[in-house]
Amino acid sequence: MKSLLLLSSCLTVLTSTALAGLFSLQEEAEETVNQIVVFGDSYSDVGNKQRLSNGPLWSEHLAAGWNASHYNFAFSGAVCNNTMYAKQPLSEHYIPSIVDQVEMYYRQNYSFHQETAVSFWVGVSDVYKILETHEDPDIIQQEFKKVVDCIGTNLRHVRQAFSHTKFIVFNVPPMEYMPLYAHTEKAEKKKEAVIQLNEMLRKDIEKMNKHLQAIELDLVDVHKLIQDIVDKPGLFGIQNPQDAYWDHCQGQCADPIDSYVWWDKTHLTGGIHRLIANSILMSGSLAKETYLDDQLNVQQLLNQPHSIYRSPIFKAHQATGLMDRLIAEMNQKQHSTNQGSGSDLSQDEISSSSSHSQLAYLAIAGVAVVGLAAFIVKKKNKTGQLAALSGLIHKNNQDRGRFMPLRNLDSEV
Repeated sequence: MKSLLLLSSCLTVLTSTALAGLFSLQEEAEETVNQIVVFGDSYSDVGNKQRLSNGPLWSEHLAAGWNASHYNFAFSGAVCNNTMYAKQPLSEHYIPSIVDQVEMYYRQNYSFHQETAVSFWVGVSDVYKILETHEDPDIIQQEFKKVVDCIGTNLRHVRQAFSHTKFIVFNVPPMEYMPLYAHTEKAEKKKEAVIQLNEMLRKDIEKMNKHLQAIELDLVDVHKLIQDIVDKPGLFGIQNPQDAYWDHCQGQCADPIDSYVWWDKTHLTGGIHRLIANSILMSGSLAKETYLDDQLNVQQLLNQPHSIYRSPIFKAHQATGLMDRLIAEMNQKQHSTNQGSGSDLSQDEISSSSSHSQLAYLAIAGVAVVGLAAFIVKKKNKTGQLAALSGLIHKNNQDRGRFMPLRNLDSEV
């Protein structure tokens, strides 16, 4: 896999309308993404349970930026694995976990090719439930490990069962900044817990990159992005980084909603979702670098009949263990093949090379991780021109690099 190149130049973003507003040369891209598959919680739910933001979510912006079809299985309130916690009351609608969502995806029988990007964003509800249930630090650490293992297991299942090779994993945002917890006695505990979980997740992503070949696996450091926005809101055009828009305004404010970080006590405004998408698009992660121009109205694109950026709505279904059985069958067949050929490759060194309806395999090796941190952007003027600096730290030839925050060249030294 090619290394990412150091970006240290001024980027000029052209203004126009609709899809012409994209600063992109997709036809010349060495890498493309044609489908986006999303697993997650309320930060990604575009309507399966409820949409919790004022505008398009990050995955909808990303789909528009990549001109990719969008298939979103996220449900608000989701954890990675429901079996870790007390059963949901029968009176409540079932909330599919990541485990459930992956099986839901399998049952759709889609036939996507290699240019599919799969994302996992989960953890906020896990942190909440674990801290509400346990106080012993050792037990909390054990529970966090289960969450990290769950994310890794489901990523491997998707890789093996569907032959997908492009993955994005998001870490957990800083919960201490959420208006629900900020300035309360719970803020510090939430802060420490999120840092602990994110560090465990980072190490696991690095481990997977070392042992899994034929994949591109990037870690999006949304935690750092939100920190940067809250610490220096003016650089992002943010007026209020601490209050929930609906609580602060009560419908009476003239302030633009997207000038706030928080839409409600725990969820982000559409403006922040767009920043998250642009941080991925500008990084060149999984596809050629591009950017959503300010003149591009993603909501209008979503409203168009048969828009490929608008995900279908999926009904909640509880997992039956189908994926575990499928993977066990695939592993058994591979084990038999290895015995017959004298190979001693472990399953972590093997990747499926067929669709989920065919059981074939190919060998793999290691790829390293990109920690996509944040970019700090401030418009120079109303023409939409952008000046930004990206510092990319190279580790070795196999490393996808680690992005430092992009800084506006005119306003920050």
